[in-house]
Amino acid sequence: MIQRRPWFADRTTGDLLILVIASTVCFSVLASGMALFIVTLWVPERDTTAGFHAVSDVVNTLIGLLAGFLAGRTDATLAKQRYAQAVEKADVAADG
Repeated sequence: MIQRRPWFADRTTGDLLILVIASTVCFSVLASGMALFIVTLWVPERDTTAGFHAVSDVVNTLIGLLAGFLAGRTDATLAKQRYAQAVEKADVAADG
């Protein structure tokens, strides 16, 4: 039987905070987009282009933030791996 680990088990508090904030912002962006879409369908004479531009700007910002977050996590993981390899080599050299 495959033992499953909880999804939040290996997450730091900072990661969880970022995920909660990002999910809140994503929900509000989706809700705003849906509201604009519904207004566009129900009241076609209403100009909603400014609203759609604002939502698209927020989406672009979120994509940039996500890319930066992932790049930072990748750099931190690589640094940890390099440090672990250096410590292991130092231990082997000291034993040898």
